[in-house]
Amino acid sequence: MELKEMTYKEALKLALKEMMTADGDVVIFGEDVRQGGGVTLGLVQEFGEARVMDTPASESAMVGCAVGAAMTGLIPVVALRSMDQAALALGEIIGAAARTAYTSGGQYHVPLTLLIPTGLGDGVRQAGQTLEGLFAQIPGLKIVAASTPAQAKGLLKSAIADPNPVVFLMNQDLMALKSQVPANADYTLPLETAYVEHPGDDMTIVTWGASLVTVLKAMAERDDVSAEVINPMTLAPMDIGAVLASVKRTGHLLIVHEGSKTGGIGAEIAASVIESDTFDYLEAPIVRLCGLDTPMPYNRRLQDVVAPQKEDVLQAIDDLLDL
Repeated sequence: MELKEMTYKEALKLALKEMMTADGDVVIFGEDVRQGGGVTLGLVQEFGEARVMDTPASESAMVGCAVGAAMTGLIPVVALRSMDQAALALGEIIGAAARTAYTSGGQYHVPLTLLIPTGLGDGVRQAGQTLEGLFAQIPGLKIVAASTPAQAKGLLKSAIADPNPVVFLMNQDLMALKSQVPANADYTLPLETAYVEHPGDDMTIVTWGASLVTVLKAMAERDDVSAEVINPMTLAPMDIGAVLASVKRTGHLLIVHEGSKTGGIGAEIAASVIESDTFDYLEAPIVRLCGLDTPMPYNRRLQDVVAPQKEDVLQAIDDLLDL
């Protein structure tokens, strides 16, 4: 397998390019996708304006048009500009994209991918939110969160190939992250499959997105703790079996994510453990280290207060293991 070093952002663009090359039905909708500097940069020159379509600044119109296109045979990718703006299209996402296969009795499918920036943001009022828990409550949607450049490429290709609507979360704080990525065009990663990022026996840490980077930095400083770090990659439907198996072995569970604690993905993971026989294997209460229940501030220093940091992870490990 040939490896090439690239950023998270470059890996996303490569995934789009490879999918558009492989299938002429893959099209891109979005505001400024032809001339913007995002993950679609340069694609219009290669694939033409008929497949890379600028839209008005109306998120509901973007998603509505994409749903119709998907129902008639195209494979649309909608590039939305922020998590907050994606919320403006909730009517189309819930009522059309997520429900069509069910309400049509399987006569229609909506192979639609929504590219949505998430994470702390860049000091803009409507940019920095992590609403993954909101989207996870919509039946019929798959929620994917890539944490590395290789995952960005492999998971995005699988999301586009999936016959169901997929929300693909692009973490803004990871865009410049650089690492080795398989360069071969047939490289993909399966959806609904968790990945063990770090083996261990003392405790289980479930995390994803930028929080995974934070957790791995914390673990690099703790030679005295052996933690199995699990990255779900697909947040809904999640490979909860991998989490349960790990917790049965370690007896301790720490969940770390940037999204708000109330109504967050972490609450569902904890509930799944409590409601199963895995609960009997716990040697200590489950710990959730999450974003604060507050709007994301503009200031970067204040953002670091809202989202879990390395020091918070280290303290949570000590508390959970009673060190």
